[in-house]
Order: sequence, then structure tokens, then C-alpha cells
Amino acid sequence: MSPEEAVLRRLRAEIENELGRLAQLRVDAAGAPRTIDSYSVRARGSILHDLYTGVEHVFTRMAEELDGGLPRGDAWHSQLLRSMTLEISGVRPRVVTPDLGGRLCDFLGFRHLFRTIYGDELDIERVSLLEARLPETLDDFETQIRAFLDWMTEPLQD
Repeated sequence: MSPEEAVLRRLRAEIENELGRLAQLRVDAAGAPRTIDSYSVRARGSILHDLYTGVEHVFTRMAEELDGGLPRGDAWHSQLLRSMTLEISGVRPRVVTPDLGGRLCDFLGFRHLFRTIYGDELDIERVSLLEARLPETLDDFETQIRAFLDWMTEPLQD
């Protein structure tokens, strides 16, 4: 096995592991109490925060191994997400569709907010809206990532 093949196999294994963790978030979100007390809202916000953190872990590993590294500067998180919606000629196809990228941008924005305010300042309506979008967003993310992984490791199939 060549070093390049080993890198692709390791990358796939790391991403599959992350997809498993995201699947557990779906279970956690479905079981979270839908009350509006501060403790519940904070816990639900944490699940939404973790969702985008997991997505970004996948994108970060892809950028490091396939794209030549992470974007630089203060807006690197947004740039990384945007780059995953683009085909890079001679390198890779787009990882996710622009539609999914837009939906993930909402989760990225929430994660930023979650990190910069006190938990009692979370807007229950925003939390509820994102929770409602979580299952479909995770379904689409998993489908599109698995399609990308198939493209990435297709040459390795015997």
C-alpha cells in the first residue's frame, strides 16, 4: 500500500468515526426535553454547538489532507465551509452542495453565538428552529459526505 493510499484510508476511518459521533447527537437531540427552563435550553444549545463542531472536524481533516491546509485569518471557519461547497479543479469535487452549505452556515453562526454569550441569553425560538432542522441537515450531510468518501476511495477498491 502506498503512503497516499494509507492517508486516504486513515482519513476515511477518521471521518466515519466522526459520522458515528454525529449520529449519537441525533439520538441526544431527539431525547432532549423540550422545556424552556434555562438548564434545558442550555443543554439543547450544547447539542447544536456540537453538531457544527463535528461537521467542522470533518471539513478540517479534508482540508488538511486534500486541499493543502486550512484557510487563514479571522474568518477561516466561514471560508472553510464555503470552500467545501466548491469544486477544486484537479483536486476534488465539491464536498457538499451550496444548499447544504447554507444550512450549515446557520449552525456555524449559532455555534459562534453559543461560545460568546451566557447560556441564559440563548433565544429559545432560534434553538427550536435549528433543532427542527437538525435531522434533515444531518441526513443530507451524511449522504453527501459518504458520496464524497466513495469518490475519494474509489481508486482503492480492488
